[in-house]
Amino acid sequence: MIEPTNVTLEKHPFFHKSISFDFHGKIIQSKEIESQNFSAKNVAIIGTDQNTVTHLNSICNSAESVVVFQIKPKYILPKTDKLFQKFIHPLFTRNKRFLNQRIKSITSLRFLENKVINDWLRKQLSPNIANIPKKFLRSDDYYTALQSKNCRLITWPIKKVVKKQLTCMDNSSYPADIIILSEHEID
Repeated sequence: MIEPTNVTLEKHPFFHKSISFDFHGKIIQSKEIESQNFSAKNVAIIGTDQNTVTHLNSICNSAESVVVFQIKPKYILPKTDKLFQKFIHPLFTRNKRFLNQRIKSITSLRFLENKVINDWLRKQLSPNIANIPKKFLRSDDYYTALQSKNCRLITWPIKKVVKKQLTCMDNSSYPADIIILSEHEID
């Protein structure tokens, strides 16, 4: 468990610069997910990295509610080769050296289109294809988990964390017993 230090929060891109922070729950880094018990807990995941993408489905299966806070959508590719091959042209499956960033980006968008039914959610999860450099994360069930009944995607920055509640810039509030901080890139 980590203490909420100003260094941790100031550098995390999801928190508004003048955040009010008085959290009474547990804060962990995403690399600690496997060692935690999320049974009947309200979980807030702040940011997206390989650990959160990999474990979101198992967190959703045990937690009471999960809220994923996201600023920039990430490119998600299928983890298993069989599923990955479903979304790319046969020429590329035989010649892996042709799998450049552009092909992976298009494959990621096809995977998103295939997995996410809701148009608005799909728009929120669509990365900007012009962004460079691209970071690709891998999971077969991330999009399925995001669409489960106890999981929500939030794209508003957090302005206040008080007791066991996170409040966004639009004044919507979400309960949280555990906050998971993803590894992040500082722009």
